[in-house]
Amino acid sequence: MTPTRPTGQYLLVETQSGDTAERFLADAAGLADAGERVCLFLAADGVALGIRGASAGLPRFLDAGGQAWIDEFTLTHRALHHAPLTPGVRTTGMGDLADWLLEPGTRVVWH
Repeated sequence: MTPTRPTGQYLLVETQSGDTAERFLADAAGLADAGERVCLFLAADGVALGIRGASAGLPRFLDAGGQAWIDEFTLTHRALHHAPLTPGVRTTGMGDLADWLLEPGTRVVWH
């Protein structure tokens, strides 16, 4: 008998920007393209990716069916709270991230 695959989702936390972050977003888009539930949380330097036009990979990830959130504390701390976000990116806080981390079946990758 084949073991059943765990149900749940991927929670990907991006704390960097630049080329390695774009590769991480490409991997996230690949998971979403494959039908996986993928949630992306942008924090620290990663919030730069959520600013409209700053990332080529984020719109592709969203178009593939991924969900993206951006840390409101970091946006405020870096004076980006009024910056236009990529359409589809929602703001939230670390409390929500903590809740998602503890959901059964969630697979986490922190980059």
